[in-house]
Amino acid sequence: MIFVLAISLGLQAQPIRDNTFDQKIEAAQLAESQDNFAGALDWYEKAYDEIRKGSRGNPLTKKFALKIAELNYKLRDYKKASSNYKRVLKNDDEFEYINERLIYAKSLKQEAKYDLALEVFNEFISLSEDEELIKEAEFEMEGIELIRVLDPNIETAVRALDKEVNSPSAEFSPRENADGTLYFASFDRKDEIEVDSEDDDFHARIFMASRNDKGGFEKKSELDQLVNRKGFHNTHLAFTRDGRTMYFTRVQTTGTEITASQILVSYNKDTGWSAANLAPTINGEWNAKHPAMGQLFGKDVMFFVSDMDGGLGGMDIYYSTLLGDGQFSAPVNLGPMINTDKDDITPFYYDGTLYFSTNGRPTIGGYDIFYSIWDGSEWSDAENIGMGYNSANDDMFMSLAADGSRGYFVSNRPSDKKKKLRSATCCDDIFQFNIREIVIDLLAIVVSEEEEPLNGSTIELENLSDPVNYPTDTKYNALGNEFQFLLDSDYKYKAIITNDGYYPDTIEFNTAGILDNYTVRKKVVLKKIPTTRIVTEIVTINEPIRLNNIYYEFDDDKILPAAEQDLNLLLELMDEYPDMVIELSSHTDSRGLTRYNEDLSQRRAESARNWLIENGVEEDRIEPVGYGESKILNKCTNGVRCSEEEHQLNRRTEFKIIAGPESIEIRREVQKTVIE
Repeated sequence: MIFVLAISLGLQAQPIRDNTFDQKIEAAQLAESQDNFAGALDWYEKAYDEIRKGSRGNPLTKKFALKIAELNYKLRDYKKASSNYKRVLKNDDEFEYINERLIYAKSLKQEAKYDLALEVFNEFISLSEDEELIKEAEFEMEGIELIRVLDPNIETAVRALDKEVNSPSAEFSPRENADGTLYFASFDRKDEIEVDSEDDDFHARIFMASRNDKGGFEKKSELDQLVNRKGFHNTHLAFTRDGRTMYFTRVQTTGTEITASQILVSYNKDTGWSAANLAPTINGEWNAKHPAMGQLFGKDVMFFVSDMDGGLGGMDIYYSTLLGDGQFSAPVNLGPMINTDKDDITPFYYDGTLYFSTNGRPTIGGYDIFYSIWDGSEWSDAENIGMGYNSANDDMFMSLAADGSRGYFVSNRPSDKKKKLRSATCCDDIFQFNIREIVIDLLAIVVSEEEEPLNGSTIELENLSDPVNYPTDTKYNALGNEFQFLLDSDYKYKAIITNDGYYPDTIEFNTAGILDNYTVRKKVVLKKIPTTRIVTEIVTINEPIRLNNIYYEFDDDKILPAAEQDLNLLLELMDEYPDMVIELSSHTDSRGLTRYNEDLSQRRAESARNWLIENGVEEDRIEPVGYGESKILNKCTNGVRCSEEEHQLNRRTEFKIIAGPESIEIRREVQKTVIE
């Protein structure tokens, strides 16, 4: 199933110019029937734009918004999925769309918006009469509750691998061979796959990358066609302990449908990897994939995944004993201590422990990594490996190097290094983790002035000494007020703490001279913003409206968490007025070079625009403009001495209506003056 998802992420219908509305719908339905979800989404979005521009009141608007939300969810673009669901469901006062609330809640869970997801799951349960779907919602909620008790794995440093390994498309099954070389499979593409085009080079292939002296990898190289047979997907590999034998999966597809999935074997000769042959006994009238070598009862075995008859449901993990001369015994199901009635996949064995991923047990996101320990006669009940390894998204393909000090897994979680193909969560990347012998960490506890725990806070941790190699680490804790961050010795750090309804705070500290295990403990007290009241404003076309909460760090265009209050307000307005087109502008104060201020304000306006697009607003509805210092509101022009407060008045983000409604109604919170 994971393999089909990885392929279908890139499929697109061929473009046709000047299509009628009915032709667009026909193309969308055909693509969807072929599991070509990306192509279907493109056609439905074209049809939706036509409806939106033609008539705001068209009853098809909701129907198409929900279809777009559903397809975005299938394509793992959870931000756009939840945004489209929210657009329809917030006005569903008659509870016409009950089941859609379940997928909306699952989208929020995959965004790590756990508190809001719990609210929507509970709302769905209160409205639904479908016992099976209610059980599904309760199952998802059970996974969210795990966050309160899971091991934080603070000793584990996790990072996405660089472009020498990861591409904008999907990577999977990383395995480090005995000599330290990393092998993995990849589509290795910068653009989406069009299966119906003349491009026949869209298949997944196995690559290798040698480790360099800086701890990274050299540029990957593709194995030759003795392994990467043309016209097939070659992927999901494993090695024997000596590194001389490689097992891998070869998949044949017709369109998006898997017609055969088999495990093959290749041997490392002096001239390279030999021509691959079918592994005996493992293959049969079933799909076989995800091989992994291990030991049971004192003998070498292969673990693998199959949908063969007699399993517990979905994909199960099996093992077969290596008998000699490359032969294997009949497959044996690992049983209910590991397998579930859903999909149990990507096994890896290391020193008596089997690691695997599943969606058949409560998880904190999609697929989570679990482990089970072999005691010589039976497996222990599988347990979630915890945070760091697992995220709100899909986490799988865990493997370890020979000494166990480092390893790899695959995830579609967002990362600073990700090169987006369709969305921040569409495609799987390879992540490396290192287990440290010395652990330095930050334990931050966020409370109110009354010393009450403040759940739902966000902390952004910045490495001030080396921001290039240590990107900002952001954590949001919906269900608690404690945060842990892994630190390095001899660095300066800054943490920005935010929570809705409270003034943000900043703490700075350093780890100079710390050479042993140590926890930096910080209690952060946030002060409540004075009581607010709701005011209603009537805004007319071409009237600029200031967004007071959109701030940026000096010389930076990154959206800060505090800005989301105003951006969410603007998002709701764009949903409420679907034919509205706006100019989104950014302004600087007069300090600095004029041309530089123009460029900086343009980047800031585009950053805010990108946030709205990622949350489901169509690109053509937002025109970003950076005015720099050209529209100063007070006396503080070049050369005039002003206070910081006077300069702050000019540093602003605004929007104005440039097409669509002549006027709109805005209801927003403003700070109420408190009289002592």
